[in-house]
Amino acid sequence: MGKYIWPCPEYSRISSGYGNRNCPFHGQEFHDGIDLAAASGTPILAFGSGTVTKSGWNGGYGNYISIDHGNGLISFYGHCSQLYVKQGAKVSAGQKIAAVGTTGSSTGCHLHFGTHLNGAKVNPLNYVKDSDTINNYTGKTSNSAINSVKAKFTAYYPANNAMEGGFYDARGNLLNPANKTCAAPPSIPFGTKITVQGTGTSLDGITYTVTDRGGAIQIENGVYHFDLLMSSNAECNRWGVKYGTAIIGGENSLVSDAEETKQETKEITKVTLKSITGVVGTRKEILRDVPTYLQNGAEIAIQNNQGKIQIPAIEGDITWETKRSGSPASLKFSVVKDSELNFHEGNPVSFKFNGQNVFYGYVFSKSRTDNKFIDVVCYDQTRYFKNKDTISYENKSYADLIKMLATDYNLKCGTITDTKYKIPSRIDEGTVFDILGYASDLTVINTSKMFVLYDDFGKLTLKPYEDMILPIWIDEDTAQAYNYTSSIDSETYNRIKLAYDNDTTGEREVHVFNNETNQGKWGILQYYEKIDNALSSADLKLKADMLMKYYNVIKRELTMKKVFGDVRVRAGTSVAVGMGLGDINIKNYMCVENAVHTFSNGLHTMDLKLSGVRGEFSA
Repeated sequence: MGKYIWPCPEYSRISSGYGNRNCPFHGQEFHDGIDLAAASGTPILAFGSGTVTKSGWNGGYGNYISIDHGNGLISFYGHCSQLYVKQGAKVSAGQKIAAVGTTGSSTGCHLHFGTHLNGAKVNPLNYVKDSDTINNYTGKTSNSAINSVKAKFTAYYPANNAMEGGFYDARGNLLNPANKTCAAPPSIPFGTKITVQGTGTSLDGITYTVTDRGGAIQIENGVYHFDLLMSSNAECNRWGVKYGTAIIGGENSLVSDAEETKQETKEITKVTLKSITGVVGTRKEILRDVPTYLQNGAEIAIQNNQGKIQIPAIEGDITWETKRSGSPASLKFSVVKDSELNFHEGNPVSFKFNGQNVFYGYVFSKSRTDNKFIDVVCYDQTRYFKNKDTISYENKSYADLIKMLATDYNLKCGTITDTKYKIPSRIDEGTVFDILGYASDLTVINTSKMFVLYDDFGKLTLKPYEDMILPIWIDEDTAQAYNYTSSIDSETYNRIKLAYDNDTTGEREVHVFNNETNQGKWGILQYYEKIDNALSSADLKLKADMLMKYYNVIKRELTMKKVFGDVRVRAGTSVAVGMGLGDINIKNYMCVENAVHTFSNGLHTMDLKLSGVRGEFSA
């Protein structure tokens, strides 16, 4: 044929064809593509020239790319180990866009390759065969096809204090009205040329360059929103809002295809450390191995800069708090200032209660309102997970990643359970908490196992959720008070509505899933979500089932207050709860989301926020 290019020239066989089949994950299903068996890392080529409409994780497809080739034709590529192009990028036929892998719902390394025409599934073998190589390709390679769309044009001018961001566009460049720039929906890449048509004004035929974004600049009901930068505030007010058509790309482009290619930046696929200035500092700590001085009661010890161990006199309560994710454990207390007490920010601190290890961390802040007392706030070593970073890694498990980051930040590790699943390739940017959160989510998706990460008296620890269950019973007799609410007023839904804007057909496709039983009890409570990319019927149902399972229940919240204290209870552990709450009786293990322990004059109590508010209450 020659009009398109076979996407995986180094494949060994078609391991699963297009059409009905028996799937190892979903049973009988309609297979919306062909599976091309190939070794991990084998190059995947673009089937034709076009624009990348999605590049990222997509449910059972794993790492996924879809490309819009125009005229209603879309190709897509699933289970990739690596992705080399971003959403919005223009690609040429035969360009390497990804590598073969086995991410998502996959039993082995292969490429899932499929095509859609005007939103309908079509057999990709109708378009291409394995003899269609780059050498005999006869299709169009230009990425500047003319695309005329309905458009809403809004004038804007960044007068002083008139808009968030001031006089700069989304890429941090100074705005200049003489350059004829505009803001466009996220699906249109920066640098794309937009020609105004049909407004009946002097701007018809003028070409703008996309350099900016905006929260309200989207595609609604097939109408593309564009904000046009005006030369003055007065012109902006005169022009206002106009409707017409926009020509996206095409011959009106102010730069040639060659110039556009030169301006394109390469996809970032790895992070390379180029230089290090200075030696990484190591804190000398002897406090970790100091024995317990008091066998009963609360004991706080601080190691100062001279290596001296101090046991300060405590005034008032000691508060130890843990949260299940995204926050370090904290210890707060007030000490009596005397002539001998001398400690500073960064000094190690330990807290033991009745001889049991409770908290090991570091002083992060000191404050005082008089000369007698110093208020101290300490965090454990997971506080350093609030650092922001950019990292790339390949074939590492969640456990491997923790060890790697611990080495980088000079953190101590204890028991780190092997999480088994190897993440093929990632490049992440954000806080270390965020980066570890992504790895945790991928582990849950691929293994259905959840792990709890916490600091165990100065050592990073990772354990399976089931190993965190405690033999502790909590009921009305062991707590002084509780708060319980049940409600369908918020975050309870029995209809799931998922909408997708099909830019090819100009239609908003809406998929509705109902639960008749609870609609009969509560009326129709609707959850609405606009999804960014088209999903297969199986993935739509999977997403809707997940949302229905989570939201189609009465929302119940339980906080137990002033429970008899036990230092084994921390966020991530589970305790047995037995409560008669009027409309429902609880007799379940429930996960501790937040635990606040208070030590007051030898009395130890704890306030616990418990999860299991969805699906884990037994009526």
